[in-house]
Amino acid sequence: MSELREPLTRARIVDAAVRLIEHEGVGAVSMRRVAAELGAGTMSLYNHVPSKIALLDYAAEQIMADIEPYTVETDDWRDHMRAHARAVRDHARKHPRAFVLLATRRMSGDVGLRPIEVALMNLERAGFKGEVAVRVVRAMVSYLLGTLTREMATTPELGGVALSPYQPIDPEAFPRSSAVLDELGRYDHDMEFEFGLELMIKALEQYSEG
Repeated sequence: MSELREPLTRARIVDAAVRLIEHEGVGAVSMRRVAAELGAGTMSLYNHVPSKIALLDYAAEQIMADIEPYTVETDDWRDHMRAHARAVRDHARKHPRAFVLLATRRMSGDVGLRPIEVALMNLERAGFKGEVAVRVVRAMVSYLLGTLTREMATTPELGGVALSPYQPIDPEAFPRSSAVLDELGRYDHDMEFEFGLELMIKALEQYSEG
């Protein structure tokens, strides 16, 4: 008697795509590769997933659903923004290969809209609404994407590559760079994340007061 094969479902296909992303990055995902991981024919996947683009969206939604909700005991919008940003960072560190995928997919379902709704609610506490609030959300996303992408890329434990130290430079030609060469050559990701986050919050304070 032949061994019964587990039925192909969208959930199994998405799970296989997520595993590929976690191990090899977004570039490893293709309908052919996912089918091979499942021991199925490539065309059979299209009975459950319409395209690779849709598959990436489903994978992003599944990864996004794992973000831990944050709790804050105050109503201060600054505390909420800090907690939200830190929750995003914690999730990015758990899924370093998938973080860019989350930042580049437009997820219109409940899972994708939930963090947007939370961000807009926090900004409403600060007095930002409508178009301005959307711009602030995008500015914060740009900050998070930039700083976390750098962190992932330069942290070996997260799949990145440690940067080699700067070679000695001519202090007469580059006096300012020479004075901070040691600082330029190292990263303290925790400190730098918090420093940049506070800069964003201070800028928003000034903008709202202006």
